[in-house]
Amino acid sequence: MRVVSWILMIAPVILALGFVRLVLRSNRNAPATGSAGYDVATGTGVWFAQVRAPGSRITTLHSMASNWGQLRVYGGQVSFVPDGSQAPAWTIPANQMRVQRPSGMATSFRAELPQLGEVTIEPSTNKMARWRSAGSWAGSNYRTTQDVVTILQGWGAH
Repeated sequence: MRVVSWILMIAPVILALGFVRLVLRSNRNAPATGSAGYDVATGTGVWFAQVRAPGSRITTLHSMASNWGQLRVYGGQVSFVPDGSQAPAWTIPANQMRVQRPSGMATSFRAELPQLGEVTIEPSTNKMARWRSAGSWAGSNYRTTQDVVTILQGWGAH
């Protein structure tokens, strides 16, 4: 009787651990929805990003509130979901983009998109990046920007 009660006590724990492992394994390559993170090897990622017209570097209350969202790359598709929106503002295959690798220690890069024309994208793994002036080091870094461009080029961006 004692063994049966012990087995009944342990069985739910083992089932719960098995379920958690299954969920983690199935979501391993899916992009995160609420946080930033990326993997150059699999070519996937989610970044907090600002997408703006080239040359627009002045930070105003309006620019802090607009043009920010999440840049997502998954399965060769690139999308931008503005803050406060559930649906992407745009989604395109990476192989239809033209990207320019940043020079020097730039924290942003230029891209040409069929729907928008030329834009400047500043990716960050830190959501607080919006509360600094454009191009500053807080919240974005050269390595992250280089990795985003590498991932896009890996999916065929020119």
